[in-house]
Amino acid sequence: MENLSLYLLLLVAMGCGWGLALFTGRNRRRLRHSRDIFDDYFVGLNYLLNDEPDEAIDTFIKALELNSETVETHLALGALLRRRGKVDNAIKVHQALLARPGLESNFTDATRLQLAIDYISAGLLDRAERLLNEILNECSPMKWDALRHLIDIYQTEKEWESAISCSNQLLANSAYKRDPEIRVAAANFCCELADQLLVREQLNKAKEHARMSFTFDRKSIRASLLLARIEQLLGNYKAAIKELIRIRKNYPEFTGAILQQLELCYARMDASADFGKLLADFFAQSPDSNVLLALARHKKKFTDSAEALSFLREHIQQTPSLPAIVETLGLQLPSTDSEIQVNFSLLQQAVKQLQQRKAAYQCHHCGYESKTLYWLCPSCQKWDKIRPLPATRL
Repeated sequence: MENLSLYLLLLVAMGCGWGLALFTGRNRRRLRHSRDIFDDYFVGLNYLLNDEPDEAIDTFIKALELNSETVETHLALGALLRRRGKVDNAIKVHQALLARPGLESNFTDATRLQLAIDYISAGLLDRAERLLNEILNECSPMKWDALRHLIDIYQTEKEWESAISCSNQLLANSAYKRDPEIRVAAANFCCELADQLLVREQLNKAKEHARMSFTFDRKSIRASLLLARIEQLLGNYKAAIKELIRIRKNYPEFTGAILQQLELCYARMDASADFGKLLADFFAQSPDSNVLLALARHKKKFTDSAEALSFLREHIQQTPSLPAIVETLGLQLPSTDSEIQVNFSLLQQAVKQLQQRKAAYQCHHCGYESKTLYWLCPSCQKWDKIRPLPATRL
C-alpha cells in the first residue's frame, strides 16, 4: 500500500511535468515533443502496473523535459524517494539531473546538495563530503546548508576539530549566531576533544578544550563536569568544588552525579566536616533523595549508625527512593534477631534488583531511557537532552 501511494505521487509529478511541457511551451519544437512526452508517460505507467518500478522511474526521468519549470519537479521527486527509503532511486534521479547540460548554477547547487543528502542516507559519507565541500569552496548561497550537513558527517566520523571549524563558520552567519542546537553541539565537540586528551593524560590541554566549550555554551553541564574532574586531577580541589557547586546551582537534577566527587575533594582537603555542612545546606534548600542518602551515609561514617537510621526514618516518607529504602534496611539489620535479619536481607536484595532494572536517565526530546548517561541521545541524535530521572520515582 505504501509503495502504491509513492508511485501514485510519482505519476502526479510526471503528469505535472508533462502538463508544463505541453502548456508552457514557447515554440513549435517544444509542442512537437509533447506527444513523445505523453507516450513516455504511459510507457512508465505500464511499467508501474507491471510492478517494475525501477523501469518506471527511468522512463519518468527521461520523459520530464529539462527546463526551469521541471527541474524543481526532479528535485522534489528525488527527495520524495529518499524519504520513502528508496535512496538508490533518489541518487539515480539526482545524478541524472546533475549530468544534464545547461543546468543553471542555482539548480546545480541545489542538486548537488540533494545528492549529498542521498549519499549521507546511503552511508557514502566520503562522496557526500566531497560534494558539500565543492558547494562550500564556491561560496554558493547553499553553503550554509552544506555546512550543517558537513557538521553531521564530521560528528558521525568523530572528526571533532573539523566539526568545530564548520560550526564556527556557521555561527559567523547572523541567521545562525544564536541557534542553541548548533552552539550546544559545538560545545560537546570541544568536550569530546577534552576527553581524548584526558585519556592521554594531557590535563592542561584538556582543560583548554573544556574552557573552549563555554565560548559556545556558557552553561555547558558536560564542560563543567569535565573541568571539575580536571581540577581534581591537578590537585586544585577548591577550584573543583567551586565548579561542582556551580553545577548544583545551574542543574539541580545533576546533584546525585556530583556528590561523590564533592566528597572526595573535601576528603583530600581533610575537611569532611565541611562536606557534612554542605550536604545539610543542600538538603535545607531542596530535600533531594540523593542528598538525603549522602547525609545518612555521612552520619553513619562520622557519628554512628543509630543517628543515621533515625535521620532516614525522619525524612524517608517525604523523600522516598529505592536507594534510601535499601540503605534503611541495611542499617536496621544489625539490631534485629537472626530470623528477621534473613527476611530483611532478602527484602533488601529484592529492592536492589528492582532498583537495577529501573532507568536512571531519560531524553527530554524523544523519551529514550537508559541506565547510562549519554551526551548524544542514541535515539534522536540530539546533544544534551538526556537528564537524570528523579530518584524519588518508585
